[in-house]
Amino acid sequence: MQGPSEIRGNLPGQAEPTIGGLRGFWRLLRRFVPYALVYWDKLLLRVIYRQAYAIIGVLGAMVTIRVVDDGLLARDAGKFFMWSALKVALSAHILVFITIYANVCHYVLLRLNITFKRLLFDHVQRMPLAFHQMRPVGENMFRINSDSEAATMFAASAVPEVLERIVELVTCVSLILALNRIVVGLLAVYITLYFLVSHVLVTMLYRAQQHMRRCGQRVSAILQESYSAFGISKALARERHERRRYFNRLTGLMRATLSFFAYLALWMEGAQLMQEALVTQISHVLICGYLVITGRMTTGEFIAVSEMIALVQGPLMGMIATLQRLRVDAVPAQRMLETLDIEPAVQDKPNAVVLDRPKGAIRFENVCFRYAPEGPDVIKDLCFQVEPGQKLAIVGVSGAGKTTIFNLLMRFCEPTRGRILIDDHDLRDLVLESYLERVSVVLQENFLFSATIRDNIFLGDPTAPLAALDDAIERAGLGSTIAALPDGLDTMLLEGGNLSMGQTQRIGLARAVLRDPRFLYLDEATSALDPATEEEIIEQLKEVERGRTCLVIAHHIVSVKDADEILVMESGELAQRGLHEDLIADQKGAYARLWAAERAKRGAYTEAQHA
Repeated sequence: MQGPSEIRGNLPGQAEPTIGGLRGFWRLLRRFVPYALVYWDKLLLRVIYRQAYAIIGVLGAMVTIRVVDDGLLARDAGKFFMWSALKVALSAHILVFITIYANVCHYVLLRLNITFKRLLFDHVQRMPLAFHQMRPVGENMFRINSDSEAATMFAASAVPEVLERIVELVTCVSLILALNRIVVGLLAVYITLYFLVSHVLVTMLYRAQQHMRRCGQRVSAILQESYSAFGISKALARERHERRRYFNRLTGLMRATLSFFAYLALWMEGAQLMQEALVTQISHVLICGYLVITGRMTTGEFIAVSEMIALVQGPLMGMIATLQRLRVDAVPAQRMLETLDIEPAVQDKPNAVVLDRPKGAIRFENVCFRYAPEGPDVIKDLCFQVEPGQKLAIVGVSGAGKTTIFNLLMRFCEPTRGRILIDDHDLRDLVLESYLERVSVVLQENFLFSATIRDNIFLGDPTAPLAALDDAIERAGLGSTIAALPDGLDTMLLEGGNLSMGQTQRIGLARAVLRDPRFLYLDEATSALDPATEEEIIEQLKEVERGRTCLVIAHHIVSVKDADEILVMESGELAQRGLHEDLIADQKGAYARLWAAERAKRGAYTEAQHA
C-alpha cells in the first residue's frame, strides 16, 4: 500500500529536484533517448540537412573569393556574373534546407509534446488518492502543461541538436582548415574564450530561471485554490486577503522574471560584445588585414574569412544556446520523470481475472486499513457480507471510517490486512476495469460537466440507446425538470452545473441507471439536501436500487431505514449491526443516539418551515 508518506516528488515549498552533475545529466539523457528515437528518421534528416547547410555555407564563402579576386579585382565581367550566379544558387539552396529543417523540427516537437502530455495525464489519472491529496491541483496542472513543454524541448534538443551543432562545427572547421590554417587558429582561441564566458553567464541564467519557474508554480497553485474556494472566500469576506495573497505571489513572479531576462540580456549582449571584440576587431581587421598587406592573403580571402567565421559562429552560438537550454530544461524534465516514476498503488495482476456476469455478492473478511505504513488502523477487522440484490447501509459520525470503506470497495486503495471478495473473487485478483464497468456510483456532489444535460447523463454509458436514456430519466424523476427547461435535454450546463442540488442529484441518479449496474454504491448521496428534497430523492432511489446489490454510506439514517442490514461504525470499528427497528430499540446504542439527533434536527426544520 502506498500511503501519503510514500508519495515522491517535490511539493510546494520543497526544493527543486537536482540533476546531480554531469553523471546525473547523462542518466537523465538516457531516459529521454528512447522517446526521441521513435522519430529517428526525422532526426537523421535534421542532421543531414544541418551538415548540407554547413557545406553549402563554406562553399559559398569560397565562391566569394572567386567573385572578388577573379571578378571584381580582375575586372572580368564574365567571371564576375558566373561566380555571382553560383553564389545566388547556393544561397537559394540554403533557404530550401532551412525551410525543410524547420518543418521537420516543428513536427518532432509537436509529436513529442503530445506524447509527454498524454503520458503525464494518463499517469496522474491512475494515481492513488494519496497522490492527489498530497499535491495541489494547480501543481499537477503546472506539471502536465509546463513541465511537459520543457521535457519536450529537452528530448527534442538533447541528442539531435547537440549532434547537429557538432557535425556542423566540425564540417565548417575542416573545410576552412583546407583553405587557411591561420583562420582556424584564430577560431580555436575564439571558441575557447567564448565557452568560458558563456559558462559563467549560463550558470547565472540557469539559477534565475529555476527561481522563476518556482514562482510560476506558486502563482498557478494559488490561482487554482482561489477559484476552487471562491464561495468560501466570499462567505468569510476574505476577498481582500486573497487579492493581496495573489498580488504578492504575482509580484514575486514579476521580479523573478525581470531577473531572468536581465541575465538573459547579459548573456546575449556579452556574447555579441565578445564576438565584436574578438572576431571583428582583432581576428578579422587586425590580423587578417596584416596578412593581406604582407601578401599572405588575397582581398577575396579577406572578405571570405568574415563569412567563414560567421558560419562557425552560427553552430557555436547554437551549441551554447542548446546546452544552456538543456541545463534549464533538465530540471522540469527530471520533475516529469519523478512523477512518471511513481508507481500506482493499485494495479492489475498479470493473471487478473475478468469479472463476467457477476451475481452481486460482496464480502469483507477481517479488513484492516491504514493510510501510512507506521500509522494507526482507520478500519479495524471489519467483517460483513451482502447477498446479491440486498441493500447494506453503513452509518456513523464523521471520521468513523464510512468513506474509507467506500474507497476500499472502489479499490481506490487496498486493505492493509484481510480481503474483499466480489462473488468469491478477491478484489485484488480481478481486472479492475471489468469490475468498475459493473458499478455505478452516486456521490454527495455529482459533478456536472460543461455540456448538455443529455451528454452529462450519457457519461454513464455513451453507447446506450435512446430508449434506455428515456427510462433512466423517468426512473430518476427528471422528466418534469427537463420539460420545464426551454432547451430540454439540450440545455447547456455551466462548469459544475447551474441546477439546484436536487436536480443535480437526479442527473447523477439517471447517469447511474443508464449504466445498468450490478452494484450500486451511494456515498452520502442525500446528506447535502434539505429534508424535503431528500425525501423526494429517497423515493427515486428505491426505484433505482431495485434488483441491484446496494451499499449505502449514509449520514442521514432516514435514507437507509429500509436497508436489509445496517452497520454502525465508530472509530473504524463495527459497533452495531442489524435492522432499523432492532437498532433503535437499544436506547443506549450509538444508532439510537444518531437517530434521536437526526429527528431533533428534522423537527427544528419542520418548525422553521411552518413559522
